[in-house]
Amino acid sequence: MSAPMDKQEKYQALVKKQEKNFRAIRSMRSLPHDGVEYFRREFAISSTHNSNAIEGNTFTYDETKLLLEKGITSNARSFREHADIVGYKKGFDFLYDSLRADVRMDEGFIKKLHSFVLNNEEGAGQYRTVQNYIGDLTKVVYTPCPPAQVPEKMAEYTAGLQKESVLNKELLQEESVDWLKIFHSLAAHHIEFERIHPFLDGNGRTGRLLLTYELLSLGLLPIDIRYEERKRYYAALAAYGDKEKYSTRTESKTEKMAKLLLEKEVSSGDLWIKTFADYLS
Repeated sequence: MSAPMDKQEKYQALVKKQEKNFRAIRSMRSLPHDGVEYFRREFAISSTHNSNAIEGNTFTYDETKLLLEKGITSNARSFREHADIVGYKKGFDFLYDSLRADVRMDEGFIKKLHSFVLNNEEGAGQYRTVQNYIGDLTKVVYTPCPPAQVPEKMAEYTAGLQKESVLNKELLQEESVDWLKIFHSLAAHHIEFERIHPFLDGNGRTGRLLLTYELLSLGLLPIDIRYEERKRYYAALAAYGDKEKYSTRTESKTEKMAKLLLEKEVSSGDLWIKTFADYLS
C-alpha cells in the first residue's frame, strides 16, 4: 500500500512547485492581450483534441487544428466527429465568456456546457430520462443513479460545488495555501459529477469543461488531460468507488485524481511561465 499523497516526496515537491508557479504568475507584469489570446487558442485546440480523443474521436491533433483554424475537415472522418470537435471548442470559448460575466456554476450553466458538447443535437442540455451505464451493457463498470434521482442529485451537487468554490477562493488568499485540500476538492467535484452521469451522452467532455471552469474561476490555469493519459484518468475515476468500499481514509477516494490534477496544473503553470518569461517581475 502506498503512502498518503502528502507523505510522498514526489507530491511534496510538486506542491512546492505549484506554490512557486502560482506566486510567479500572480506577480507577472501586465501581459500582452495578443499573447494571452494565442496561449488560450493553442490550449483550446489541444484540449479539444484530447478530450474528444479520450471518448473515441479519431481526429488527429493536426486535423483538429486544421478544422478549428481553417474550417477544413477530412473526408475520412464522420460528421458526428466533426460536430464533436466544433462543439467542444465552442464550449471551451464559452468558459472565458462566462468567466468575464462571473457566471455561477449552477445547473443552467452545466446544461449550457452540455448543449455545446452535443452541438445542439437532440437531448442537448437535458437530463437523461433513461438509465445509463459507465462501460457498456456487456461490461458495466459503474451504474449511475436512476434518472428520476438526477434533478435532486444535481441540485445538491451544484449547491455544494458553489459553496466549496467560495471556500477554495478563500484558501487561495491565505499566505500559505493548502494545495492538497484544494486539489482533493477539485478531484471530488469532478468525480461526483461523473458518478451522477446526468446526461445520456457527453458526460465526460462536459465534466472536463466544468472542471476547467472551476480552475479558471479560482484564478488557476486550465489543464489538458491528454489522450495518452486516459487509462490513468479512468483509473482515478474508478478508484473513488474502490476506496469507498475498502478504505477508512477519506482522502484515499480522491487521491489518484488529485495527483493527476496537481501534476497537470503544474505543467500548465510551467508552460505559462515559459511563454511569458519576459514578464516575470
